[in-house]
Amino acid sequence: MKNSPLPPHKLVTCIPEKREPGMMVFNVRPGGASEHIYKDAWILGIDQAGAFALNLHFAEQTQDVRLLPNKNLLFSFTAAGQIRETKQNGELVRQWHISGKWKDKEAPDDSIPIDLPLTHHTINYFPNGNLLLMSVEQREYPDWPSSDEDPNADTEIARVMGDVILEVAPDGTIVNQWKLLDILDPYRICYGSRAKYWVERGFPDSVDWCHSNAVVYDPSDDTLMISLRTQDCIIKIHKESGELKWILGDPGNWKAPWSSKLLEPTGDLDWQYHQHDCSITSTGNVLCFDNGNFRALPFAAKTPPERSYSRAVEFDVDDDAMSVRQVWSHDGREQNQHSYACYQGGACRLPKTGNTFITYGGICTIDGVPTNNNMEGFVRSRLVEVTPDNEIVFDLWITAEDEPGRALLSSFRAEHIPDI
Repeated sequence: MKNSPLPPHKLVTCIPEKREPGMMVFNVRPGGASEHIYKDAWILGIDQAGAFALNLHFAEQTQDVRLLPNKNLLFSFTAAGQIRETKQNGELVRQWHISGKWKDKEAPDDSIPIDLPLTHHTINYFPNGNLLLMSVEQREYPDWPSSDEDPNADTEIARVMGDVILEVAPDGTIVNQWKLLDILDPYRICYGSRAKYWVERGFPDSVDWCHSNAVVYDPSDDTLMISLRTQDCIIKIHKESGELKWILGDPGNWKAPWSSKLLEPTGDLDWQYHQHDCSITSTGNVLCFDNGNFRALPFAAKTPPERSYSRAVEFDVDDDAMSVRQVWSHDGREQNQHSYACYQGGACRLPKTGNTFITYGGICTIDGVPTNNNMEGFVRSRLVEVTPDNEIVFDLWITAEDEPGRALLSSFRAEHIPDI
């Protein structure tokens, strides 16, 4: 880790007096096809005036970053199997390593082992200081759908990857776990549920049934809220029992008994698809980044990428009535500045201004045309702050579009760091 030149970027808009005080911290890492070639990555922080106030450079791909109650940073290197807590200047406080990623090499000194094969996507924490992590398991199911395009296709035996949510004590002890294959319908598919994401990560012939990418603890009702990208839904489960509380998403293709947990829409509402970064706002609403892939379920026609758009969206959930109402969204189309990020992304509600910080994590194009194929397209990210009435007060692109070699760069999500 060292201070280093910044990744290529372009600041389009910054109106400091309308922005949230403090610093927004986010990762930058190789995106698309380059993620298996280049290792350089950053944890960056940009202040209210638009200046880079934090610049940490690493030789491994950074992933999620969180602000801990003690004001330290918690961030991960999922490919390398590491989690670190550091001071805001990057000074190491403690670190953990995922045992399954360190079988053939010596772990760093004073690193705390966590006995898991891997972790992926997000990291988070509980109020008691325990870590909130994700891992994965594989199960074999007969008579599984062999196609998401043809409803009459034969079924098959499938190696289904299901995510496991974990509570891990600071000493590395696994305190609790929740297996999504035991909670949801293992036979329900959406577009993307047959993707080869886990094949590329060492699980041959597997399918990417749910692809969870965010989890947050809600102390108001002792629940966990989880984003399932390739199930096109956000769910809540009771922490103590693991029982499903509700499902927020397109109601198509859900069977009993899971269909009884669907939230009923009220008013004008557009469902989210392939979402990331669900969170609870200060008013108790659900906020997420709606990537918008396909905007349909099997076996309806997909929205093509050139007509797709991503957005931040806020929902008001009435637990008693089991209903949901859309109360706010931003997709930029009115300003003709909308971006379609086919993967990664985040939405963060800011405490003083009520602004929302949006990370269009992986914007992918081929010859300038949006694509869903992040492994063949040009990749860049865009970070935007908008007011409650959707004025853009900050607009930063992480992009090498004007540089030789055109590096492929993405960002997972951003975290707000208040002024200290």
